[in-house]
Amino acid sequence: MSHPVAVKFRTAPTMLLIALAVGLLGLSGMMDRTDRWWYDQLQSLGASRTPLPPDSALVLIDEHSLAAMSESPLRMRWPWPRAAFAALLVGLHKAGSEQIALDLIFFEHSAAAEQDLLLGAVAAGLPEVRLATVPGRLPVVWPDDFRQQYPELFNDRTKWGFVRSQPDPDSVIRGYLPANSLAESVLGTANAARASPSTPILLRWRGNLEQLRNRGVPMLSAAPFVAAGWDILDQATQSSPDFNPYALARAIDAAPSLKGDGFDLVRGKTVFVGANAAATFDSIATPLGAPEPGVILQWNAFASLHAGDFISKLPDVLIWTFTLLIIIALPVAARSDINLRRPALLSAAMLVSAILVSGGLFLAGYWFAPGLPVAATVIALTLVTMESLRLERVRKQEIQGWFGAYVSPAVVDRLVADPNAIELGGELKELTILFSDIAGFTTISEKLPAAELVTLINRFLETQTERIIDRGGYLDKYIGDAIMAVFGSPEPLENHALEACRAALACRAALEALNDEIEPEFGMRLGMRTGINTGDVVVGNVGSTRKRNYTVLGDAVNLASRLEGANKQTDTHIMLGPKTAAQARESMLLRPVARLQVKGKTEAVEVFELFGERENCDAETIRFAELFSAAFDAYCQRDFSRAVTLFRDVLAIRPGDHLGSHYLEQAHQFVSSPPEPGWQGVLKLETK
Repeated sequence: MSHPVAVKFRTAPTMLLIALAVGLLGLSGMMDRTDRWWYDQLQSLGASRTPLPPDSALVLIDEHSLAAMSESPLRMRWPWPRAAFAALLVGLHKAGSEQIALDLIFFEHSAAAEQDLLLGAVAAGLPEVRLATVPGRLPVVWPDDFRQQYPELFNDRTKWGFVRSQPDPDSVIRGYLPANSLAESVLGTANAARASPSTPILLRWRGNLEQLRNRGVPMLSAAPFVAAGWDILDQATQSSPDFNPYALARAIDAAPSLKGDGFDLVRGKTVFVGANAAATFDSIATPLGAPEPGVILQWNAFASLHAGDFISKLPDVLIWTFTLLIIIALPVAARSDINLRRPALLSAAMLVSAILVSGGLFLAGYWFAPGLPVAATVIALTLVTMESLRLERVRKQEIQGWFGAYVSPAVVDRLVADPNAIELGGELKELTILFSDIAGFTTISEKLPAAELVTLINRFLETQTERIIDRGGYLDKYIGDAIMAVFGSPEPLENHALEACRAALACRAALEALNDEIEPEFGMRLGMRTGINTGDVVVGNVGSTRKRNYTVLGDAVNLASRLEGANKQTDTHIMLGPKTAAQARESMLLRPVARLQVKGKTEAVEVFELFGERENCDAETIRFAELFSAAFDAYCQRDFSRAVTLFRDVLAIRPGDHLGSHYLEQAHQFVSSPPEPGWQGVLKLETK
């Protein structure tokens, strides 16, 4: 059902406002924190299900290692001498490690030069060893003259790799630059055909230290390898006191291999060595928790590169495109659905889509940050809701403005408060119905031009309508010059019968005032007839889906209409039905009119004429009404002689009273010629 409302949803301004708010939010970077949180949640959910790289292990310089090495016979405290790290490499080599990535940076020279030379020679001579460094610097254990002396050992750049960390603003490391990295240096030798990205990537984390241990990745203390390698290294240096890397490597290879539970766990594996003790100060924050040893980053980077399942960040233009779709779609949806059901459903769909798309792309290896689309959805729904509330408020005002002139304000208020109240249907209630129209309207319409007639009728209806509404009546409809009003619905009205009587009296008084205005202008005075009846009626919305009316139906309505017309035959002005008279009798001055039988009905009802409120009536009118009531009672009780006497007294007060003359004539006839035994004094109306 369309609404006759001129105001429209301001789609374009709403879109622009949403776009401005979202744009400022996006450029401020405020949603990055939300995106990082969501990224970490996805990492946590997927870590335990991400495949592990085959044949890898972690060797940690942990608290146990520091404690073990501080005891005899070595009695080393942290920081260890460079010879201890050389022994660690020798121990891993002799245990059969396939690749060794040492995530320890050597930037400062040792106090003893031979310590640096020893570590540099071992690291250079063992082909599987990779040392960590940073861009622009090489480990001090490989000085320029050493590399110039053994250039062939350094032709392959995979002897070292960068360990650059790129923490986000929250200090959590999520990204990694594979180019020339320590992880790539290991991967390059293990699988030279595998290509690594040259731009930063987002890692797919397999777990933190505890999770990887639970998933079966070997986690070994460095102490046994240092202790075992120390003896081998000591013998090797005796055979090569000048620390020639080739000679050292041959001497180390000549020593027996290391066997046993701990040593066997690194055989044939890629081993990442790092520090995991409080004194080493090498801890980082990861999406899976903090603090974690720095080597966990290098291991996860190696795992992602090895599997090729690192995560690529999608271009921002895709995120902004999706966001723009939301900015456009929600206001468009709201424009056609002011009750917000469609925008709300669309918002829910957008939110779910953003989250599902982000999660699905994450599984496929792409990062789609959902923070901005989610924020755009919330902002858009908020502003759309505000605009809809504004439109709803204006619409209510428009409804009242448009329909207030056609429908009772009470019905308008009910429709505004509850739009469902307009549904077809009704209920049974006792109400009071009022009908009134202009007496002699046909004659008046023949005398006046159409334009003047309309002006006159509008002025008449204006005065009458105001008086009805002032007394709590609902203006049901205009029928030409006639008015139909209901008292007691749609808003409850206490003493609705009495209020209807007061409205009728106010209407007559207003007509007298109007006649004083129009008589000089139109040369005539208007008369009116009113019928009021109280009874059970069906009240509600009646009509079709295209047009409906809040109205009342039932015999009580029909009788009210007939009473209005009966005034013409009885020469009365305001006629009341029996229930109306019974409920208004204490406050209103009435006189009986007749036992009336309207056309189409077999039973008669006693009807009354309303003179006014008792407290406002003069003594003569009260005396007239009382005498007429007594005379009518005598007439109905077949005491015709007494009726003749009383009706003569009535006419003495008002000689021209039509009803008094009628009943006096009837009583005279019945004195000489009484009616049949079944006579009840019924006045039959043969016309409507």
